[in-house]
Amino acid sequence: MTEEINEVVPVACLFKNGEARPLKFLWGGREYAVKAVNLAYSRFEGRSKVYFFAVSDETGFFKLQFDSGSFVWTLLEAQFQ
Repeated sequence: MTEEINEVVPVACLFKNGEARPLKFLWGGREYAVKAVNLAYSRFEGRSKVYFFAVSDETGFFKLQFDSGSFVWTLLEAQFQ
């Protein structure tokens, strides 16, 4: 079952060749290493371009959001296997 989180989280991200790839994030006192980016897309929300990443690790699936206007990462959802 997918759990709605909506919490600001620190994310380590690689920006290369005009693309972003989240590498790991901290949530709930734990570090999650991103094993795969399953989907990435973006859209404009007002003047900011917002990027969405569906990522997974060995424990579950997560949806991350990056707001390019505020440079804030948010963990939107989590689903554990």
